[in-house]
Amino acid sequence: MLIAEAKATHSSLIGKPLLQLPSFWLVMTFSGFLDLAISFSSMWFLHHTGATTYSLVGSMNKFPLSVAGIILFKAPTSLENSASILFSLLAGVIFAKAKMQDKI
Repeated sequence: MLIAEAKATHSSLIGKPLLQLPSFWLVMTFSGFLDLAISFSSMWFLHHTGATTYSLVGSMNKFPLSVAGIILFKAPTSLENSASILFSLLAGVIFAKAKMQDKI
């Protein structure tokens, strides 16, 4: 049954006008190259720092995204989610200070 559904989905996609546009394929190709560049830069960063720092940077980028999401989407906030966002920021600052002192 899944194979029949996949074939039906595939045949319905072939006739879409968007797939016929060269600009669509240009943007999709550019997106693929950007993805490849992000992957290479992530591996370079991991090679030159360490797994802990890489993980921290990955988690720290959630802080501005959380704040932006609350502001842009006017999400209701509670004491718990605000405290968790501030706790993650504080943990990142403490870790960064500890890493800087470790290098000295």
